Amino acid sequence: MLNANRLPNSHTAGIMSAVRTSLSLSAVIGVVAVTAWGASGPIHRTLRPLAMGNAWVAVADDRDAMHYNPAGLNLMGRLGNKELRPELARYPLDKFDMHMDFLGTAIPVSDALDIMKFYQDHQTSFKDMTALQNDSSLVSDLSQFDRRPIKVAVLHGGELAFHNFGMAYWADAQMAPYADVGVLLPQAGVEFIQLDMVGQIAAATSYFDDRLSVGLGYRMAKRSEMGNFSVAITDLSSASGRKNVQAQIQDSVDQKLKEFSDLGSIGHGMDAGVLWQQTPSIRFGAAIQNLFMVLNHETVTPDFTMGLAFSPMLLEGNGKWKRKINFALDYQDAFNNDRNYKPLSKIDVGAEWEQTLIPWILKGRLSMGLKGGYPTAGLGGDLFTIFHYEFATWAEEAGYYTGQLEDRYYVMNFGVGI
Repeated sequence: MLNANRLPNSHTAGIMSAVRTSLSLSAVIGVVAVTAWGASGPIHRTLRPLAMGNAWVAVADDRDAMHYNPAGLNLMGRLGNKELRPELARYPLDKFDMHMDFLGTAIPVSDALDIMKFYQDHQTSFKDMTALQNDSSLVSDLSQFDRRPIKVAVLHGGELAFHNFGMAYWADAQMAPYADVGVLLPQAGVEFIQLDMVGQIAAATSYFDDRLSVGLGYRMAKRSEMGNFSVAITDLSSASGRKNVQAQIQDSVDQKLKEFSDLGSIGHGMDAGVLWQQTPSIRFGAAIQNLFMVLNHETVTPDFTMGLAFSPMLLEGNGKWKRKINFALDYQDAFNNDRNYKPLSKIDVGAEWEQTLIPWILKGRLSMGLKGGYPTAGLGGDLFTIFHYEFATWAEEAGYYTGQLEDRYYVMNFGVGI
């Protein structure tokens, strides 16, 4: 048993402060677990975690900690620091991280190829109404896409992070077009268009000689949404029909742009996280995001995740040929029950190997994992520590229950930073 009377006052105060912080976070999580159920909140899809199965809450060792676990900001400048953390001296040191991702595009490639083939097979039928009516295979070929939304997204953002502090902004624009075979006439539509714009700031601290890290963050979010919109395919076969459709779309866009300037609909939320360094190679973590957020007058369900990371020190390298190897396991988004999620669908596992390929010139990273039962993989790295590149593929559930239908995305992202 730990006897506080035998410890220095400063150490005792630190322990009591850490205990109070941990109890406070536990109380908050407990209250949220039983009271807050609503819409999904804004979550930044960063490619390094997604490539390794999104199992990252206990890894959290770079700028992405702001989006997964703010306690990880305490690791920057400590992992690999021979003077302050000698037991973790083999881990690559990362003191400062500032990046801007110009543009990333998430596209379900397999669906895109199927749509392209459908268009090529029937492009002559869209010239006029007669050709459309005479196309006997149009409806049967279109049935494979019937009411199935195909989600695409455009991503952009920037982060600045160093020991115990970070700030970020990001935007995630999503659209889900679909086709409707229809009883009388085929239709094309968009199930939703959603734009999230988010600003974040986070800070961290540590206790017990840096073994326990605690982080808190604040996020401000603005979400603009456009609901279901559809048009008959025959409306696109004439110039006047296309003009009317364009006018309807423009009116909807103008209205949404006006709503976007309404500062009263901005959501405010909190993030919190903890990390515990059990051994030099094993770290446990837990984090909750979007606490107390109300977005567009709707309560947001917080995202609570817990997990562990295994980083074998014998395989890490902090010399000329820097090397980072991580294995991770997470239980993700525990409070969300969308699409009849089963417990096993919330388990994420992953691994990554980051290696200096040419000292001071080129660094590469290879990742793979399982996110909710679907495989993930990715590549990434830096050129001259200024230009960085990332590629990731992952899948989201597109059906009405876990494992029914996979929407696979392939994303390429380029940016600059130091």
